[in-house]
Amino acid sequence: MVAVVVAILIFMLLGGAALATMAVHGRLGEHHRSDETNTSVRLVATLFVTMPSLLLGLMMNNSANTYAAVDRNLHVFATDLILLDRSLRPLGPSAEEPRKRLVAYVEQALKDVPISRANEVSEHLLDEVGTSLRELKFNDEQKIALWNEARSVYRQAVQQRWTFVEQSDSSFPSPLICILVGWLTLMFATLGFRAPRNAVVVSTYVAAAALVAAAIYLILEMSTPFSGPIQLSDRPLVRAAEEIRR
Repeated sequence: MVAVVVAILIFMLLGGAALATMAVHGRLGEHHRSDETNTSVRLVATLFVTMPSLLLGLMMNNSANTYAAVDRNLHVFATDLILLDRSLRPLGPSAEEPRKRLVAYVEQALKDVPISRANEVSEHLLDEVGTSLRELKFNDEQKIALWNEARSVYRQAVQQRWTFVEQSDSSFPSPLICILVGWLTLMFATLGFRAPRNAVVVSTYVAAAALVAAAIYLILEMSTPFSGPIQLSDRPLVRAAEEIRR
């Protein structure tokens, strides 16, 4: 919701800046509309075309990398849960309790909105999986080896869980967004200066403002992969739950 509001405000600001300078130009004094003034304004516009483009590219790349990294870690986490269940099965009836708690955790995690939320109930269930796993006792060396392997997989799953939880909270600093919007506003304002006042030019500026606002909206949305309309699917955990229940 915040990203939508920010995108709308940016669209209004950029479009308004271009249209405002276009409307004001005709009311300025003759010395403000000279060729020298127009040349100076165009030079400023040229300067500020490069900086916002570079910053937008870097921000888009960072958001895409964050989105891909969280998606990868979510798949790894789901895989670890399946491997944990597979390592518990050879331990026999004594491992039924950890397996039941594992199923309970996955089912609860799928109910969390978003799934990256550190819900007290789901986190408690995940801790119970580890507690019940540590309480197991075996005399057979082969089962002890399998038990140690299961504990190792559990620790890896917990680590992977908190890795994608921390990554999902990534966001861009507000001052960075403000500086970018300031540059873009100045750029649109200089582009509107002395521009022909006709439907084609106005439509072009409005479309450009909308596309820039949409790009910033996409950047903000992709930096928070578990919220908003552009978010990761919970399908990996669904598949993990299906495999564990078998």
